[in-house]
Amino acid sequence: MNRATKKQSSSLLMVWMLALVLVLTACGTNGGNANTGNAAQATAAASAEPSPASETQASPTPETQTAAAFPVTIKHMKGEYKLNEKPKVIAALDVKFVDQLVALGEQPAGSVVAGAKGATFPDYLMDQLSDVQVLGTRDEPNLEAIVALKPDLILMTDFQEEAYESVSKIAPTIVLDFYEDWRDTLATIGKITGKQAEAVAVQQAYEDKIVGLREQLAAKLGDDTVALIRPRPEGIRVHGPEHRTGSILYEDLGLNAPEFVKAITEDTSVEISMETVADIGADRYFLLSDDLFAKDAAELANSPVWKSMDAVKNNRAYDVNATLWIAYYGPIAINIIVDQAAEALLGAQ
Repeated sequence: MNRATKKQSSSLLMVWMLALVLVLTACGTNGGNANTGNAAQATAAASAEPSPASETQASPTPETQTAAAFPVTIKHMKGEYKLNEKPKVIAALDVKFVDQLVALGEQPAGSVVAGAKGATFPDYLMDQLSDVQVLGTRDEPNLEAIVALKPDLILMTDFQEEAYESVSKIAPTIVLDFYEDWRDTLATIGKITGKQAEAVAVQQAYEDKIVGLREQLAAKLGDDTVALIRPRPEGIRVHGPEHRTGSILYEDLGLNAPEFVKAITEDTSVEISMETVADIGADRYFLLSDDLFAKDAAELANSPVWKSMDAVKNNRAYDVNATLWIAYYGPIAINIIVDQAAEALLGAQ
């Protein structure tokens, strides 16, 4: 054997001896526990799984849930508009949008008011609003006030169609149908604010409520009919089943309409003279009045024709606020309407 061969053999022997020492040392360290490798793997796996604390930290917040709702495309009467994020400064050109927003825990930065100049926001919303700027009236939006607000989104209905061209130059503008069912409007507002789940909950609470009331009213009233009327300078306005407040009474609450009211099919209402008001033929009446038409309501109330009607003589005519019942077409107002109607009818003779 030459010197090179001896050197290689000696090196191999040293490698084998070192390997044997390492194996024996490892066995001693493990203390004879054959599951050490598996335990290490289990520990590694456990550390990879989130702990209850980390799961809590990872739970989505309302802010992250809202952010996840965007981008969203809103379809409206003038086309479509894509919202990449939740609008921060909303201008509402119909008070019903204020009601809808508040119902979802939101509020606009500014809004028009219902009624004449000098009117304020509805009493039933006042304690839920803070620093909402008045943007004129629904009939006459104040363009200068809207510009000063610097909105990033404007909500309006086709009721203000004449103002659309000017308004839409101020900020992106979404136009909804003035006569749209409040449930559809609520769903749209839910998308705009990232509050779709809240919108569903608000509607479901209402649907659950009216089911019980419908049963109570049917049991109490039987076949009695109910009419919704509003005295105005031009005559007595009788609202039909297609009127948005009429639909609350006749569809949601299941009240019976007299034949005269059922025949109102080509429009949401008809106007008749005070002398023919008895032709409506209802067993019960809701009489709409407010400050604007208080004189006309008083004139009807004092007329011989009205006083001679059985419903009036039997205290089955109920005075209700016209502005609340007609102008504020949002879920909060509608719940109040339903409560007032049920209280009057269930507590009546």
